This record gives sequence, structure tokens and C-alpha cells, in this order.
Amino acid sequence: RVSGNLRANNGETLREAAVAGLGIIQSLTFLVGEDLKAGRLKRILPRHALPELSIHALYAQRRHLPAKVRVFIEFLAARFAPEPAWDAP
Repeated sequence: RVSGNLRANNGETLREAAVAGLGIIQSLTFLVGEDLKAGRLKRILPRHALPELSIHALYAQRRHLPAKVRVFIEFLAARFAPEPAWDAP
């Protein structure tokens, strides 16, 4: 049985608490992926995963898409690819 009194609505705060050994957390892998790879954290319920989240980029349709918008969309597509770097084995 797990008990405790630490509560937070910030993923980074919860990650730091878990790394410090203060308890367990349920977190998205983009917050804890490096800690999992480095062995600072360990998956304890691998079959109990959070639902996957999607990200969408919406922008006004224009004849010429501004370069900064195009670059940002390309960044998002690479960063949140079908298998993000933080989920890779």
C-alpha cells in the first residue's frame, strides 16, 4: 500500500520527488523518459499506461505560410514523431 501527503499539479515537481525516492508517480513518458533510460526511475505497472495524447498545429490558411510557422510545425512533427525519442528503447 502506498501512502503519503505530497500532492502537486506540476509534472516536473512530481518527477523530482520520485527521483528523490519520495514515492511513486503516474507520468507521461516525455517527462520521465531520460530518468527511465538512466535508471533513476523504474516502471512498476507497464500494462497500466496513460492514454496517448495527440498534438495538432492549427494556423490560418494563407498562400504563403510564414517561415517561422513552417519551421515550428516541422519541429513539432520531428519532436512528437510516431515514436518520440523519450519512448525509444
